[in-house]
This record gives sequence, structure tokens and C-alpha cells, in this order.
Amino acid sequence: MTRFMGASFRLMTANLLHDQCDLADFARLLAVTDPDIIVIQELGPQCAEIVTGAYPNHRLRPALELTGRGIATRFDAEFGNIDMPGRDGTSALLDVDGRVLRLAGVHLLNPINFPWWVSARGRARQLAGLFEWLEDGEGPVVVAGDLNASPVWPAYRQVAERLTDLIAVRAEADGTRAAATWGWRPGWPSMLRIDHVFGSGVEAARVEVEPIAGSDHAAVVVDLRFDAGAGEEK
Repeated sequence: MTRFMGASFRLMTANLLHDQCDLADFARLLAVTDPDIIVIQELGPQCAEIVTGAYPNHRLRPALELTGRGIATRFDAEFGNIDMPGRDGTSALLDVDGRVLRLAGVHLLNPINFPWWVSARGRARQLAGLFEWLEDGEGPVVVAGDLNASPVWPAYRQVAERLTDLIAVRAEADGTRAAATWGWRPGWPSMLRIDHVFGSGVEAARVEVEPIAGSDHAAVVVDLRFDAGAGEEK
């Protein structure tokens, strides 16, 4: 995958279905797309080994369940945790060629899990934790991950009130429609767009949605660049 000329960095967000994804295909995808930053949800131990072998800087929390998560990058980074009940988020302060970028990797709870009203309360508390993190800093920021919310859901709209949906804006500029990223079962056609990249102070130069064998999600790969004047040098 050729990098878009003028892009500052490439980011991938991917839900790996807690090691049910095809390990060889995931390794191939990393080699072909060559992202500078990976934001991962449902990260299992075997996939984590692939990531740590390719990326020197990382904060990974693998698990054989839905809570596995992490960020890995080639850039110098300071990692942290975002208090989001049910599934915490991962944060990173990145040095992108002398510019500072704040990054959050998130995975909201599934809204249709029974009892749904408990899930709804948990999602509300997760969003409150994310928004508190957003307010506790300044400068260019990216929030990426599996929101378990398409653009018609309230959770998506709450995030979109604060940050730009970089994928949707790029699709509109290209005269296309943002692609769906999730299907009901691995290998089935994607039905909904629930994997997102939001930001402020950055813009998407190009977006690709790449299937991951064995996962019910596709990876979203975005070439990003800083807005003019954003990301002041250190």
C-alpha cells in the first residue's frame, strides 16, 4: 500500500476478535500496509507477539476475551490509561517527527448485550471518561477504535460533536461513501461502520478498509497529516 504523498503518518485501527483472526493474514496485513501506529481492540496473546516483534514502542494488554487492547508505534511515545468502566482506553503522547500528537484507543461496550440498560449505563460512563481525557489536554488529537456505534447511534453523535469524523470527511471529499467495517460473522459481508477515526488538528489524506481473515471486523488504515499550524514543534 503506497503512502499518500504529503501524509505525516499512517494509523491502523483493528479489532482482532481475541486471537481468532488468522495470524498469518494479520502479519501479512501489517507488512503490506506498514502503519506507523496501530490501535488494537480484542487483542489476544498470539497477535500481541506479532505486534511486539514489529513495533519497539507499545502498551499492550492482551487477553483471551473482549478486553484485550493496546497501542503500538514506531514513534517515541508516553503511554497512559483512560478510565472507561468495563473496558479502559489506552492513551499515548506521540512525538511525530517533532510534533506532538495525543492519541486515544477505545472500545465501547456492546449496546445490545442483555441487560441492555446496564450496557447503556456502562457506555455512558465510558464516554464520560473519554471526554474527561479529551478536556485534559490540548493540541492535535486522534481517537480511534471500535465504538460499537454506527453514525446513527447516540454514542457516535456525542463523539462527533467534539471531534471530526476523519473517515467521513475524506469520503465526502472523494465523492464516495465511507465503507462498512463490521459483519455479523467472520468472512461475511460488512454491514455497519462501527470502527472509527476521529480527530482535531489533523486530516485524512487517504482511507483504506482492509479485511482481516478470521475477524468480524475489517482494519481501517488512514494516512493522516497535521492541519496547517497544528502540532507545534517541541
